[in-house]
Amino acid sequence: MKPFLKKSIDGIKIKPKHFAPKLKRLIKKSTEIVMSNRLSATGFVMIVIFVSIGIAYFIFGNHIVPYNPLKINLSDVNAPPSVHHLFGTDQLGRDIFSRVIAAIPIDIGLAIFIVLISALVGLLLGTIAGYFRGIVEEIIMRLTDLFFAFPPLIMSMAVAATLGPSLFNAAFSIIFVWWPPYVRLVRGSTLQVAASDFITMSKVLNTKFSKILVKGILPNIATTLVVYATMDIGTAMLTLSTLGFLNIGIPVNQPELGIMSSVLTQSLYSDPLEGLIPAFFLFLIVMGFSLMGEGMAQIIDPNIRSHLFSRRRRLEEMKKSSKGTSKAAE
Repeated sequence: MKPFLKKSIDGIKIKPKHFAPKLKRLIKKSTEIVMSNRLSATGFVMIVIFVSIGIAYFIFGNHIVPYNPLKINLSDVNAPPSVHHLFGTDQLGRDIFSRVIAAIPIDIGLAIFIVLISALVGLLLGTIAGYFRGIVEEIIMRLTDLFFAFPPLIMSMAVAATLGPSLFNAAFSIIFVWWPPYVRLVRGSTLQVAASDFITMSKVLNTKFSKILVKGILPNIATTLVVYATMDIGTAMLTLSTLGFLNIGIPVNQPELGIMSSVLTQSLYSDPLEGLIPAFFLFLIVMGFSLMGEGMAQIIDPNIRSHLFSRRRRLEEMKKSSKGTSKAAE
């Protein structure tokens, strides 16, 4: 029994030369799973497009946009969409298209950063609370309940206003209140995994907590955590844009979709496109993450997953049979 448990917990060591093929197969398999569902496939394509735009701007900067997104041109204020200005200009003569492209990596990057840090904090505290239980669990969960007592947006606004206008301060103000749901999610999943027989026997054999965590707990809770985090990126982006919309925490001249949308309070009837275009792009990005997360949630459901893959196998069999029939006819 002992060798079996050591194998199930310690796993098989992967040599460096074998890591690349295994990673390639993992990425290929993950992509096939995501593309097997219409919701996740649609969201995945949308996310890939916007992330590619963000990476391109991050690498090449203003070289991929027609105008400097920060340059003020008072002689060309509130220009309508044209060949020279695809989305028109804002009230300071800045090109809206260039500012939207410049805002995409900021919004997506900060939202991913917020969710990543919050998920890591929740993973650390949640696994400790769910595995060790007792007084440690009580302290962590009561602290989590304390943060749940305050509305996240109000708390973020207070922290951002206290720290001052800065992208890092805005992200930190959201992270400050964003980690508690991850603690509850990870703790609940860890409690289920920790009650498994192989975890119990590993404790009896005095297996190190780090090995149990990496080889036993994390693989069983990673899927749920990734799905929740994927859907949460859109919510974090909306919260960040809300701070920008309210002119709290984010510098005023910074290209950010929330700040750019805030002009709707002043120019909704005189020049609506100036605020509606950034709001529309924000809607598309958030919808992409939401669709992908919703599709992944359906995929991990055992009943829906089996239905999706059985339908896919039937389609492949139908294609093979149709090809065989066409060849026989020839």
